Amino acid sequence: MVSHGDLAKAYVDSAAMLVGDPEQLQTAGVYPDDTPEAFYLRVEGCVKETDTGEGVVALVDLFGGTPNNVVARLSRVYNIKIVTGANLPMVMYAICERTEEMTQQELVDGLLATGLEGIAEFSMNI
Repeated sequence: MVSHGDLAKAYVDSAAMLVGDPEQLQTAGVYPDDTPEAFYLRVEGCVKETDTGEGVVALVDLFGGTPNNVVARLSRVYNIKIVTGANLPMVMYAICERTEEMTQQELVDGLLATGLEGIAEFSMNI
């Protein structure tokens, strides 16, 4: 998961409180003092550490932001699918539902469905 600041780490830490510790999940945040190349190398390290040869799915906080753009740049070199607009239900899904048999696209589809299901107007009548 890649984000601005500590958001990715906070999402993963929060999800771990609810569903347990994640496996094969890294976080990287971009900070005001980061150079573009330093952030690129940090995210690349996460990709290399996470990829088992089947590719990586990157959850990103914001479409078009620096984290998204860096992962997009890396996707030209590595097998990465990018899902933007990450929310806590998506991180929980990645921790709980991802299996070794699951393809990248199946994970992406599940993340998107879960992310959308997690967005609703709360009503006391539910």
